Amino acid sequence: MYRTVQAVLLGILAAVFGLSALSRRFPGVAWLQLFRYEFPRQSEEQRERMRRRANLHAGVELILLGVVLPMGYVAVSMMSFNTPSPTAIAVVSGFSVLLIVLGVIGIWRNRRSRTRPDDRSGGG
Repeated sequence: MYRTVQAVLLGILAAVFGLSALSRRFPGVAWLQLFRYEFPRQSEEQRERMRRRANLHAGVELILLGVVLPMGYVAVSMMSFNTPSPTAIAVVSGFSVLLIVLGVIGIWRNRRSRTRPDDRSGGG
């Protein structure tokens, strides 16, 4: 019985999504417009703010990945009863430093682009 209810609900949901897509495809059909959903439009300022926030989060994630990577390698080596080799530690540390540097560069460029005056103003 539970699977039947799931199947019916999934069918209804698929039908509503299909009717919503058809309402955008055929704007002249009045009864289909009941299923039309207008997605909220964002201003250019809101999109730029979201882009900056996403860039900042990506930089922080890169830095955290660079910090966790060597510890993760050592932990996985210990759990698999292997001794970490010096070569592998050097390679993992190199990737770690690379990730941290990329994260710092990303955050720095994001901050710099926010504080820099607009060069498209036509001055100069």
